[in-house]
Amino acid sequence: MGGNDIELYIKPLIFTLMKKVKIFYFILFFFTSCDNDHGNYSFKYNGITYEIVKDRKSWADATKYAVEHGAKLAEIRSVGEQNAIYYALTHDAGVSPEYTHVKDGGDIAYVWIGATDKKQEGTWTWTTTNSGNGDHFWNGQGYNGKGDGAAFNNAFINWGGTWNYKCMEPDNYMGSQNAGAVALSDWPKDKGTLGHAGEWNDINESNHLYFVIQYGNK
Repeated sequence: MGGNDIELYIKPLIFTLMKKVKIFYFILFFFTSCDNDHGNYSFKYNGITYEIVKDRKSWADATKYAVEHGAKLAEIRSVGEQNAIYYALTHDAGVSPEYTHVKDGGDIAYVWIGATDKKQEGTWTWTTTNSGNGDHFWNGQGYNGKGDGAAFNNAFINWGGTWNYKCMEPDNYMGSQNAGAVALSDWPKDKGTLGHAGEWNDINESNHLYFVIQYGNK
């Protein structure tokens, strides 16, 4: 086989190989750049296993996911649990405070937890299903709403404004905020007059967010 023959034989092989390499990197880029499946993170606190799910879902779909996996959206019942979850979110799991922006939540990022008042406005519960049934922990709205809210039966709460001993949330803004989430920044963005990072806010349940689930009962 002469030099020209080898060249004619090798060139198509190189071209085909380059095409396959390009396709491989395209597929790799696609799957590492999409919203879903960035790698969940599990941790334990006080004997309970939690999982931070990096898959953007509505609150109802996040609840469904939890139930299908033998779990439930996280119920935060103490300052120790609150601190453990927030630390895991922002340090161990590395959830970026810029991964999304919730317009009805002050234009910052949040992560779903199991709080809702979808069954009855102003009656907040920790729910295990999409029905809204669960342990009652808060009544009414904060100072940014009607201002008549209070913890039920001395339950732990961490609504926006708790840092200043004056709950500004929940406020049912625009009459359509029925799901609770943990904030990853102060809000509203660049002002922080309603809440601080780590506190809870009520936002519209149609937002697509990461979420925290827990396995077993406390």
